[in-house]
Amino acid sequence: MSMALSVNEAQIAAQIDALLDRDPHTRVVALRSASRQAWPNGLTRRERHFELCWCESRLALREALDRLEQEGASEGCGLVLLTPLGEQDLPADVVARLARGRLFQPQGWEIVRQLFGAQGTDARLGAHDWMPQVLVDLAAQGPYVPVASGFLDAETAWREVLVRGLGLDSARPDACALLAWTLRPDADPRLARLPERGRRDTLKWLSEQAGAGGELTVRCILAGRTGDALALALACGVVFSPRGEGDAALATAAVRMERHIGDQPLGLVAARRWSEDARQLARTLPLETLRGALDRADTLLGELRVAEHAHHSDLLPLGFEQRLARHAQALQAQVEAPGEAQMAAVEETANAVLQHHLAASQTLRSERVCMSRRLARWWGQAGRPASASPADLDALAAQQADEGAYVDWARARLLGGDEQAALSEAYARLRTAVQARREQDARSFALALSQAIGSARTPGARGLPVEQALDRVVAPLARHHPVLLLVVDGLSVSIFRELFDRCERHGWTEILRQEAQRPDCGLAVLPTVTTVSRASLLAGRITRGGQSEEKLAFASHPGLTLLGSPQERPRLFHKADLIDDGHLATDVRAAIGNPALKVVGVVHNAVDDHLGGPQQLHQRWDLQDLRLMLPILREALTARRVVVVTADHGHVLEDGSQQVGTVTGGERWRPGLRAEAAAEIAVSGHRVHTPDGQDQAVLLWSETARYSGRKNGYHGGASPAEVVVPMSVFAPFGMDVPGWKAAPPQHPEWWDLPGAVLPQADAPTPTKAPSRRPGAPRQAPKSARHPQLFTEEEAPVPVQDPEPVVTPGVPVMSAASDWIGALISSPIYASQKQLAARVQLPEAQLRCLLDALGERGGKLGRTALAQRLGLAEIRLGGVLSAARRLLNVDQAPVLVVDERAGVVELNRELLAVQFQLGTGAGRTAGAQAS
Repeated sequence: MSMALSVNEAQIAAQIDALLDRDPHTRVVALRSASRQAWPNGLTRRERHFELCWCESRLALREALDRLEQEGASEGCGLVLLTPLGEQDLPADVVARLARGRLFQPQGWEIVRQLFGAQGTDARLGAHDWMPQVLVDLAAQGPYVPVASGFLDAETAWREVLVRGLGLDSARPDACALLAWTLRPDADPRLARLPERGRRDTLKWLSEQAGAGGELTVRCILAGRTGDALALALACGVVFSPRGEGDAALATAAVRMERHIGDQPLGLVAARRWSEDARQLARTLPLETLRGALDRADTLLGELRVAEHAHHSDLLPLGFEQRLARHAQALQAQVEAPGEAQMAAVEETANAVLQHHLAASQTLRSERVCMSRRLARWWGQAGRPASASPADLDALAAQQADEGAYVDWARARLLGGDEQAALSEAYARLRTAVQARREQDARSFALALSQAIGSARTPGARGLPVEQALDRVVAPLARHHPVLLLVVDGLSVSIFRELFDRCERHGWTEILRQEAQRPDCGLAVLPTVTTVSRASLLAGRITRGGQSEEKLAFASHPGLTLLGSPQERPRLFHKADLIDDGHLATDVRAAIGNPALKVVGVVHNAVDDHLGGPQQLHQRWDLQDLRLMLPILREALTARRVVVVTADHGHVLEDGSQQVGTVTGGERWRPGLRAEAAAEIAVSGHRVHTPDGQDQAVLLWSETARYSGRKNGYHGGASPAEVVVPMSVFAPFGMDVPGWKAAPPQHPEWWDLPGAVLPQADAPTPTKAPSRRPGAPRQAPKSARHPQLFTEEEAPVPVQDPEPVVTPGVPVMSAASDWIGALISSPIYASQKQLAARVQLPEAQLRCLLDALGERGGKLGRTALAQRLGLAEIRLGGVLSAARRLLNVDQAPVLVVDERAGVVELNRELLAVQFQLGTGAGRTAGAQAS
């Protein structure tokens, strides 16, 4: 038997509309309602107004009808009588005045069909006699969309119950959606609004739709732990972790967890599925939404007595802290006794930290982990190149630019330690060990510097005295393109490399002289102070002076004034000239944009100003954080100017230094002829020019000493970080600069060694491909049968490309590279070349690519690989695309590029199979890879 329902506004409107369709003059409509609802006073339908009147008695019905006759007859108004009385209880005179002479009694699914405009109902809905009233009540949120087929199916009905009633987003929510719903503060109250049978049926439906994980979530809800469902699922990721199999404590915790989930066993497969559902959900939620569940999961692990196992989770805050603690232990071991096993532990623990979900929000801590791993590599690498000869200043300067600056960048990031005391201690010990080795390098550099200056030795190939920069760099470039000379006061090579690490994001390409593999580096005038070294840089000769002398000398430099007309002399802008009303000054914009002005100089003081700033701040260097820097570069880019970035001197950072002596000169230099402390060195000669005009001075070479009070950093001394400055050139994308080429990445190899490659669901699994019968026809690769378009970054390299530039010291084909020769001489490779047509690689470039990967066990980072190939990283995509067309026979994953991890991987075993190189070649390849 169908049951009578309370009607809502939507149903009343539907009933009026249905009657008006039959009779537009309908005046009085009577509806039975089990109870009084919050109806409006009236409804307007088809441009007619109907008053709604609740009538609990016969008398109330007659009074409402009489009032209609007296007040509304002449106005065309209507009346809706809502009453709990049955049709048999109505007087005949009342029934006679009703539309169609009856009391409409919406019952059960009849009213629901009206609300959905349906003629029929899914038979499966008949088992849910509670649902019609719920659907009627939910119609108050707005009219239902009429079913197109005229048939109300079960999924449509369930969708409205779940979406309108519970706030879910579909009729069949998956496990993640159901877990997300448990985070709503109104989840339990919404569920409680359903009748008891409705709650049971709804939870059963949800359990059936959401799979094994959804079933466990429903069990939490039934156990009264709706708000703990996600936290419990996250805790399952630890309790049931595959890495913890066989652990007695975790097995006991699994039993204890049952009391939170209906006192029933969870089951290994279901629990792992549930934890994976939670993991997927957690990675899509904002941290502020997720944080409560994460903290609660940490608490639950404590209650389950397995908090020490939280490191198995890559989501929980406690797991993140434990992974950091394990990284601290690995670092300590590597510092104490460097070795392969210890370094492998550092790599593993660093990967574990960086793969944790919270690493993205803990950017500073994550960056320190990256930098500590890099320093640990540098500290422990067995094959670290021996330091250059103490007498070879050019080689030592190059060593600072190519490697030492990156060491300085990394160790500067570890200043300030970590929130964890143990990790702070590990960082401090690593910094101390690295600093001791850097002190040895600094002493060698200072001795070479003193000897070179004393003997007036001619500069080497890369170490360019800053006073020669205008003649040897700026003027030759300006003969072909307008130049912007950007002098960043106090800019060390380490900070320069950090600032311009990804210059291509701003439209620039670093370029090198055609015959070079590395950019030049500048050598500051001594002592390394602004009044001497910057004045000499901008004058093109050893001198001293302030801004006015610098402007005059720059504008009258003989090599620069010959480049343009006498009316367009070189212009130099200092700090005060750059800003106008808070923005880049109009004069600066106009000068940079004037093509007739061949050379424009800009002095930027952000780095030097920082040295005297507050020590409590963590300084990270990014171009967008330096005021006016990006506007200056943007103007240069628009004007198609080549940019030369350099500095007058570098600096050393404060890191536990001690004050020695008294201040009689500067922060790290003093007048004198003789060094009196172990940290000092006396210098004299043609490139020594003190602010008072002397050609001799005593400088501090050790970073551990200073003459002045404590600051953020200091300069004036003879350490590599102070003397060696950048001398790099950048060109806008697409600009051809005669005699120059795009630079490969400058990072040392230990900087970008690949860590563990993160698993990806859509990544091909390198498996051994079935070998073909000799002579059997080989199916053409799909890429050959169906040519694909390449992205601009992965544009193939034409076969007639010039020979690649190979890094000196790296053989194109080493003695152990016979497998490469066998590959290139194989018939299958010849066939692949024909299929590749114009998108094949030059043979020398392929050899170098394979050799570089082979030396590293088949895996190398993109940046390091580009460096080995002598290519700008932006061109590497095209090379790899062409290499894949050659090597990935039948699209087998011989050469795989993991874009997310930035790693290129060569499967040597699969290569041997695909190209039928024979068992001997396969064994050789495998042995070398191992």
